[in-house]
Amino acid sequence: MHEPGQWVSRVSPTPLLMIFGLNDTITLTDTGLAAYEQALQPKKLVTITGGHFHPYLDQFEKSTKSVGSARLRA
Repeated sequence: MHEPGQWVSRVSPTPLLMIFGLNDTITLTDTGLAAYEQALQPKKLVTITGGHFHPYLDQFEKSTKSVGSARLRA
């Protein structure tokens, strides 16, 4: 099983941007948020309306703007 929460604290000092669909039933939002809490800085969280694939579909503009505006620095 894929366990991102197990490794997320090791990502730092690489900047981390996490985008979550609040109605995701594939990657459960609470599991993702728990992983985000374990991550060290620099990090940014963006939430969108919709499910797992909405960042690529009807929320694509918001998702891509999030990437461009993150400007996270190590």
